[in-house]
Amino acid sequence: MTKADSITLAKLISSLPAGSAEINAAQIKRAYEYAEQYHQGRQRPSGELCIEFNLAVAFIICDLELDTPTILAALLQDTLHDDDRARDAEIRKLFGVEVTNLILGLRNLNNFAAADRYKQQTQQSDSAQLEQIRRAILSIIEGDIRVVMLRMAQALQQLRKASSLPRPAQLEVANEAMNVYAPLANRLGIWQLKWQLEDLAFRYLEPDVYKEIARRIDEKRGTRLNKVETAVKQLQSKIDELGLKAAVTGRPKHIYSIYRKIERKGVDLDQIYDVHALRVVIDTRETENDSRKPRKQKDDEARTLCYQVLGAVHSLWQPIPHEFDDYIASPKPNGYRSLHTAVMDDKGQTLEVQIRTDKMDEEAERGIAAHWAYKEGSSAKSSSNLNKRIHWFRQLLSNLQDANDTLTDHELLQQELLGERIYVFTPRGDVVDLPAGATPIDFAYHIHTEVGHRCRGAKVNGKMASLDYQLQSGDKLEIITASRGGPSRDWMNESLGYTGSARTRSRIRQWFRQQEREKNIQHGREVVERELKRLGLADTFTVADIAASLRHDDVDQFLAKVGFGDIQSTQIGGAIASLQQKLKPDDELLPLLIPQSKSSKGLTVRGMAGLVTRFAGCCNPIPPQPIIGYITRGSGVTIHQANCSTLNLIDEKERLIEVEWGAGEETYPIPIVIRAYHRPGLVEDIATVLKGRKISVPKTKKSTANSITTLYMIAEVADLAELDWLLQRFEKLPNVLEVRRERWSD
Repeated sequence: MTKADSITLAKLISSLPAGSAEINAAQIKRAYEYAEQYHQGRQRPSGELCIEFNLAVAFIICDLELDTPTILAALLQDTLHDDDRARDAEIRKLFGVEVTNLILGLRNLNNFAAADRYKQQTQQSDSAQLEQIRRAILSIIEGDIRVVMLRMAQALQQLRKASSLPRPAQLEVANEAMNVYAPLANRLGIWQLKWQLEDLAFRYLEPDVYKEIARRIDEKRGTRLNKVETAVKQLQSKIDELGLKAAVTGRPKHIYSIYRKIERKGVDLDQIYDVHALRVVIDTRETENDSRKPRKQKDDEARTLCYQVLGAVHSLWQPIPHEFDDYIASPKPNGYRSLHTAVMDDKGQTLEVQIRTDKMDEEAERGIAAHWAYKEGSSAKSSSNLNKRIHWFRQLLSNLQDANDTLTDHELLQQELLGERIYVFTPRGDVVDLPAGATPIDFAYHIHTEVGHRCRGAKVNGKMASLDYQLQSGDKLEIITASRGGPSRDWMNESLGYTGSARTRSRIRQWFRQQEREKNIQHGREVVERELKRLGLADTFTVADIAASLRHDDVDQFLAKVGFGDIQSTQIGGAIASLQQKLKPDDELLPLLIPQSKSSKGLTVRGMAGLVTRFAGCCNPIPPQPIIGYITRGSGVTIHQANCSTLNLIDEKERLIEVEWGAGEETYPIPIVIRAYHRPGLVEDIATVLKGRKISVPKTKKSTANSITTLYMIAEVADLAELDWLLQRFEKLPNVLEVRRERWSD
């Protein structure tokens, strides 16, 4: 692609496909002059002239070979503003309704993105990104997918000029491109935009890593290019011998793609063998232009040509086992079709080779944009490929709207747009696209919600498999269903491994929402009360306190959500910690203020200095729980929880003194009781959890009765948040029945 810096109106017009320039040049020139007159030398924050920016975006759109109305909309993109009816009417009159609607759609999407960036500044980034992607998907479904492609082109040009922006603005532009528009470009199959968005965004998000990879690639560029050029000549010669029309080229792997592979495989750059690869593009124009042949025959002939070239590759070099992917027989969900193989030459060097026809190559580079005919007055071609992609976006939007809590929505987006994918088969041989880590239950829900609800077993490759089996690409599945019934609550628990897809868990939650509401409220109450009891705070806070902290005015509705699984125990634990930190000196749990002085154990003792302090064994306080001190005879100050029941038995209230947690990095001994079904390795697993967090345990004891092991320990933790983390990790261990904070004696 020509660099944006050197783009002129003449160059834009000369880039139009043959036969289109004369027809469309006058319109494009008129739109350019209109926008230039409108902006009158105005600049963008990067220092680029607004008209230059519009021209660069139009060139990107032209390079994708989209139609004239989209190019005109790119040139006029920022000439319409809210409630400017006079200019709206003028543009409609000069350039038509289609162009005006594209500009309005782009304006609405940009306005929404700007509002979301404000939300990000107010610490609502997950929700903002979610709504931004929703808005983009809505633009595809409700209006015109060209609006999203215009926004992607804008994002690419913004990245190209981001070096002139301050660092916070660079990160804002790069984050939006990496997390919103590059994933959408991938799902739309527009590789040409995807790799540029990723590489440029990566350059600003991880500048040091980017520069290091680029430097190391450049150091060995000569050696790699010689290797690739030799391989290109060998393969081209072999293909020519077969009498096939095909072009062989070497291509460098993009920097972000190399980085992803290094991260995914955990290897060094020297162990990435496909930094350069070969691409074979077969010329099928003669077959495609033969009107006597039906479409199926043309497709079969194209596939045969690809396999002939594959045979030529494997006759030249040794194929590497398990390194062959047939995306022609089983295309990716974004429509990508190609053969991929990895081979080893006679010097032991590895090469990746991609084989495709010219039509497949066009769709791989331009994706959904390849379905637009660049002809005056034409619209998107009707094709099954295009319809499948729009259907996928419609399903994604539906799933996002079905989920209520932001965490689940964000998780859905991460899996559906950013995560790795696997491809499995139905009994009829249809390809199903699922997130990596998916299980037979995820597959069942993908087929149909009712199939998922009634799923009771699965056959994978003809053999019975457990429902928590993690599927692999290429697996063939058959689901065994019951005539009635519903899902298990365990399927919603991600840690149990029955489901790997957030979309599946969302559908399961919907099923439980439709069940008896009172039952779910009761279940939710049990969950919240158990969490309070587990942390030793059942007498400090109520269920209503937790609901209010999580911004739920209706306690029953809050409990129903907990019962449904929409609100997890981790969120409840976070709400409890937040409540503790917000307690003020005039709350009922705290005594009257007394002038303060410092102690030596990370505590502030008001009114006294140099006193020895120790923690009461009856309640074992821990930050940030409210605390109070009791001055003992000859033993200094004993620190209790402010609501400790032992203090009610004390007659000499004048001995009570206010204390506060200080800033010292202290740890606090907290008694914990774990009950579990006896199994080998239980103690070792508990020790591993403690060791991983470097939590000291000065005292333990264990007892076993009737196959139940009870382990008692004193764990030295830094604060309530660390205690909550520890209890949750223990609860997730196999065979564990109960974990709680509870006083015990030797």
